Amino acid sequence: MLKRLHNPLAIVFLTLLLDKLGENIVYPLLPFILEAYKPDALTLGLVASTATLFGVLTSPLMGSLSDSIGRRPVILACIGLNVISLLMFGWAGSLSVVFLSRAVNGVATSTMGTLQAYITDISNAGNRARNLGISGAAFGIGAIAGPALGGGLVHFGPSVPVFVAAGLAGYNLLTASIVLRETLSPQQRQPLDLRRMNLIKPVLRLITAPRLNRIALAFAAFNLCFAAFTSLLVLSLKDLFGWNPGQTSGVLVVIGVTLTVVQVGLIGKLVKRWGEINVNRAGMALTAGSVLLIPVAQVSGAFTASVILLSGMVLAVGAAFVLPTARSLVSGLVAPTEQGVVLGSLASLTGLASAIGPIAAGWIYDKSSLGCFLFEAFFALLGIALLGRDRAHPDLLFTGQDSGLPLESESASIR
Repeated sequence: MLKRLHNPLAIVFLTLLLDKLGENIVYPLLPFILEAYKPDALTLGLVASTATLFGVLTSPLMGSLSDSIGRRPVILACIGLNVISLLMFGWAGSLSVVFLSRAVNGVATSTMGTLQAYITDISNAGNRARNLGISGAAFGIGAIAGPALGGGLVHFGPSVPVFVAAGLAGYNLLTASIVLRETLSPQQRQPLDLRRMNLIKPVLRLITAPRLNRIALAFAAFNLCFAAFTSLLVLSLKDLFGWNPGQTSGVLVVIGVTLTVVQVGLIGKLVKRWGEINVNRAGMALTAGSVLLIPVAQVSGAFTASVILLSGMVLAVGAAFVLPTARSLVSGLVAPTEQGVVLGSLASLTGLASAIGPIAAGWIYDKSSLGCFLFEAFFALLGIALLGRDRAHPDLLFTGQDSGLPLESESASIR
């Protein structure tokens, strides 16, 4: 098997896949595992947001370290941290250990920029785009396989899927340590500079930049809604409908399959016909509708399960519409010299929104589940309002002077 994985791209693919696999195994189990400690929604929101927040905070450090000491040690360290986080979560005997395991997992998964830099290092102009597409493929498979694996194994015990994920991550660590080679030569490395790890400054520049800020804030509002809804979805299915981990995992598999099919088969055609802004707005409207279908399911009688599955499919279609078009809209508004810092800043902004969403929604859910769904839907609709109408003009491309953003790329500081 090791011989088959001699290709560095295969190791990167496996690393990304197992990161997503572990994440999607853990989330459906969280409400059931937290039941033994503190089963309220606010606690679930805090636990769900911990990994996201630590990932956002440590991404600049991981990116800078990979530029300073090389890609290989950073990637291996993060794979090792992923193994540790999964083992901690599986053996957690207290709520504090659960939180610590999620924090470690956030650090472990903050290496996305480093993995993409690794792919870039071993690619050329002819195959770079194709090779970078490996991340999307890994995420799609992980989003489908994670819930399916978790739902199939949870019958043997709530921690069994977690230990299986830890075993797969351990195999990944062994394989990578043997065959993964360094791609950044000593001559290309840069001294570690703490100034390059500034997270807040690029985000502030983004949200104050004319034209860019409305799209960026709209995408942040969508991410707040999406993260809040998906983080509490399993809990709401458990509380409101009495669903078990296997049933909730089935909904997540439907979401993953639908998301992948729509992204691969429909987005390009729809964008050509309707334009990026209109597709993005439609995606946000669909997301709001999917959230509101859950309260509808409570009064649907015999059709409850069908309405829940419909909610999951509509959510997936909405996300498939929004995620690629939002980044493309932002990218199309800036000069090539700004792409790295702007897209990196956008990732930081949406990551912060994704960390805030589950906490706020969890607090509201403990008071009113309907209020929570209305809160989530409001932010999706707010995204539509912020985005505005289709204003595409040939003069949308501009330089750092009128965007307020620096001309030099700071992508390494926000990986």
